Amino acid sequence: MLTIMKNSIKIPSDLRGRNLHTNIIPTVCNLKNLINKLKTVNGDYKQLKQWEKRSYQAYLIDSIKEEILSTTIDENIEIIKKHILQNNPNDLGASCIDIYLVAYVAETYGAGKDIFFEYVLENKITDKENSAQAIWQVGKGDGVFLGILNEDGSIHDWNFFVQWIKGKAI
Repeated sequence: MLTIMKNSIKIPSDLRGRNLHTNIIPTVCNLKNLINKLKTVNGDYKQLKQWEKRSYQAYLIDSIKEEILSTTIDENIEIIKKHILQNNPNDLGASCIDIYLVAYVAETYGAGKDIFFEYVLENKITDKENSAQAIWQVGKGDGVFLGILNEDGSIHDWNFFVQWIKGKAI
């Protein structure tokens, strides 16, 4: 596999036509909790809380639900990463795009929560600190869970991001 180095790619301000400043809806549900809950309720969407349903819809989980239910958490991570790469960013919801937004800010302006908050507030993605916190928490948390971001929001898996930017599935 080709290894991509940080300095060999610039992270674009949009993801294949998906604007990073619109439809960024703060939510409190992260992907790890959603997957655990989905397994607990045997995939019954009706038993999910409203915020869990938003995350479920953002990641288009319905099309991979049976695969997720029948595999381990480690296998789920690979399934979800592949699924993200196979979908058009315009079809993915806010929770998934939050990952890209966190990475974009970290790699373009600087890593860390404070810089992210400053960017989100200055660019009018939200005018509320609580909303900025929710976007950061979900984007960074989901990215770390999937093994594609570091704890400071910077990119951990450059190969994944190059494929996401170029529109190529793993």
